[in-house]
Amino acid sequence: MLVHRGIWLHDLPRLMLWCRLRGHKPVVDGYGPTPPGADAARWVTCDRCGVRPDPQGNLPPARFDVGQPYTNKLYRAGFVQAMRELGASTWGPGQWPGQPTGTLGGEIVVGKTFGVFSAGIMIGAAGTDHAVSCHLRVWPFGALYLHTEAFGTWLQRRLIPEGYDSRVINVSVDDWAIRWQWWAREDSWSRNDPWWMHGSISLDLVQALFGPKRYSYETVDGPVLGWVKMPEGDTHQVQLTLQRQRLGRPRLKRAKWAWSVGWDTPNGGIPTKPHGRNRITGSAVTVPDEAVETRSWDVLACALIARKLGEDRTRYGYPERKSKG
Repeated sequence: MLVHRGIWLHDLPRLMLWCRLRGHKPVVDGYGPTPPGADAARWVTCDRCGVRPDPQGNLPPARFDVGQPYTNKLYRAGFVQAMRELGASTWGPGQWPGQPTGTLGGEIVVGKTFGVFSAGIMIGAAGTDHAVSCHLRVWPFGALYLHTEAFGTWLQRRLIPEGYDSRVINVSVDDWAIRWQWWAREDSWSRNDPWWMHGSISLDLVQALFGPKRYSYETVDGPVLGWVKMPEGDTHQVQLTLQRQRLGRPRLKRAKWAWSVGWDTPNGGIPTKPHGRNRITGSAVTVPDEAVETRSWDVLACALIARKLGEDRTRYGYPERKSKG
């Protein structure tokens, strides 16, 4: 990586030409109650530019719906502050700010980055810091990331007028596959999403012919009971199952084989942090062929479990048991 620099332009004046010519368009904004009975809040914002009065107001949710025009008056900031100091539970909005500003930010990377290619744009939900963000990443040349704060609020309010999910349009090429998202929720997936929202096309010819590489397991012995004795002296009963592990493609005979012992505790887990916290209830360890051939795999598995969890205890500062006397 040759260059990696961040860019920030703060307190840039917002143009808001239409609002400056015609005036702001006040509407009620807010959230909840979702589900009914949950917390809710209402305030005032401009439906075009997204600027909020100062203060923004605290309206009663029972009387105001999100999106309805706000036709009441705007109060002087001193009057609103006096109402708040007197303990009012709700109050109206103050005046519109005279010089609204916003921020532009970005990041420039010159040199090798991750992935082969990616380009996308995100429209943030009303509660996010970034109204609009976009990126372009091309290996091995570099990447460019840009985002806005306050700028682009008109687009945000048109496309995502309510809700908490930002939306993403993205196309990427990586790991021998082309992937896309079309107006998908950011960092989210649901089986109820339409088919066109997420998708991918594999460019891996080996995978197309022989299938994807994955792990598969076949139970060979167990479950049997064992005892894990920790270095601190505490002992825990575990249930052990010996499995033959295969890593390979379903339509290809060649594969990597190993012996895996899965374990779980019927007594609430083995603590690895002080005061009995971070209890591990199960996992798996790998044992060699010799342990299976001599039928000592369960004893070795208990020793490996104790060693692994003992390392975790050392890292987390688990106290050793004090000797009596």
